[in-house]
Amino acid sequence: MSETGSEPTADPADLFRRQRDLILMASGDGIYGIDCEGISTFVNPAAARMSGYTMEEMVGLNLHELVHHTRADGSPFPCNECPIHEATRDGKVHRIYDDVFWRKDGTSFPVEYVSTPIWDGGRIAGAVVSFRDITDRKRAEQDLRDSEQRYRAMFDGSNAAGFLIDAETCYVLDENKRTCALFGYDEAQLRRLRAEDLFVGAPGEIAAFWQKVQREGAAETETSYAITASGERIPVRLSASRIRYADRTGLLVLATDLRVRREMEARTRALQSELHHVSRVSAMGEMASAMAHELNQPLSAVMNYLGAARRLSKAEFEGDSRTVQMMEKALTQAARAGEIIRSLRTFLDKGESETEFASPYDVIHDTLPLIEPAVAAAGLSLSCELDPDVPHTLLQRVNIQQVLLNLIRNAAEAMSEHKGGAINVACWSSCDQIWVEVADQGPGLSDAQQARLFQPFNTSKSDGMGVGLSICHSIITDHDGAITAENRPGGGAVFRFCLPVITPGDKT
Repeated sequence: MSETGSEPTADPADLFRRQRDLILMASGDGIYGIDCEGISTFVNPAAARMSGYTMEEMVGLNLHELVHHTRADGSPFPCNECPIHEATRDGKVHRIYDDVFWRKDGTSFPVEYVSTPIWDGGRIAGAVVSFRDITDRKRAEQDLRDSEQRYRAMFDGSNAAGFLIDAETCYVLDENKRTCALFGYDEAQLRRLRAEDLFVGAPGEIAAFWQKVQREGAAETETSYAITASGERIPVRLSASRIRYADRTGLLVLATDLRVRREMEARTRALQSELHHVSRVSAMGEMASAMAHELNQPLSAVMNYLGAARRLSKAEFEGDSRTVQMMEKALTQAARAGEIIRSLRTFLDKGESETEFASPYDVIHDTLPLIEPAVAAAGLSLSCELDPDVPHTLLQRVNIQQVLLNLIRNAAEAMSEHKGGAINVACWSSCDQIWVEVADQGPGLSDAQQARLFQPFNTSKSDGMGVGLSICHSIITDHDGAITAENRPGGGAVFRFCLPVITPGDKT
């Protein structure tokens, strides 16, 4: 002790070594030192604990052969290729972010490490290695990748155009594939656009929409339009919600194309209107059937009275009077009216059409009187080329009559500006097929009309529903036949359908 009785002063070098040892022992990272031959000179507890060895087991050994001998894929890792030992050769710091070390029990764990050369008097004396187990980091990275994949799968798999917008700048941050398809921009182009560049609505509507999202966290509207790269406006259902995205506030926006839905809604409305129309026609059919029945009786009475008057006139004027001639004509027309009424009653009273073995010639012959008055009223005439010897076949009489009436009526309407013209109706057989043709002298069919001719709700008439030809197509198809339409070389259009020759024995 000194004369003052104070403690001896500690050696600064001892204090430094003690502090260094305390730091090494307390560090959570694994730390060890090696000489230029790769032999370990010290190992801290964390390095031993992570490797499954004791510090005593690790000191004095080649740690590359102990914990770094094999790559992650299971292939050998030569010492001369090890970045840790490179530090003892080139004097540079080597930092590796993804590698594996091996435990005593033969299992591996992912690590990142730094190998720093140790200099002693201007020469490399070895290296100090600091490493840490990155299992948790790798798991978090994998979870993040999985989350990103799920996010992309849901985002890209959506039927709606989806994208993220920066809440402050309103620029697009991310988008799904549907967005590019809907708007016609590529990803780079979209990233240069703001939300207000992509949508339009009523005055002030879009601005109010974004304000509501910012204020309430969510909003939606079905009255806005997406503006494509070509300038087209597409009706969309627009919804947006405020979310956290990459440590900032973003807006998740979904734009659903409403074109298909609105088209379906329009078709539904048209179908409902047609159903109402069919209901009215059905009621009119019942009324017409009743009227035909009621008219038949007074018409029969008129014919009886005319017959009696004719006989009396013949007796009085010896058959040479103009009065008798007029009565003869009146009787002829009354008989014709009676035939029309009987045909009408037959057509209306059939109800559900039954399949029968019949001659298409007879069906056509019985149908023409029903439409002749309407054709004549239009200033047109019917020209018929019917083969009475066409084979009989199985058919539904009323349905075939419906097809024929529809085609002739359409032909008459097509010739509304061609007074004095004729509608040609033909029937013949060829190669076990029965052919029926209705040809007009109208303006013909445009390419657009031919493309959609037999589709439902396709009409060029302001008061038409566009279902007549569609029904004709269905009826002929149900008969295993086919119906076509084409323009005639000399002008006008021709509709032609064929029916297969089917005998009762052909159907089981």
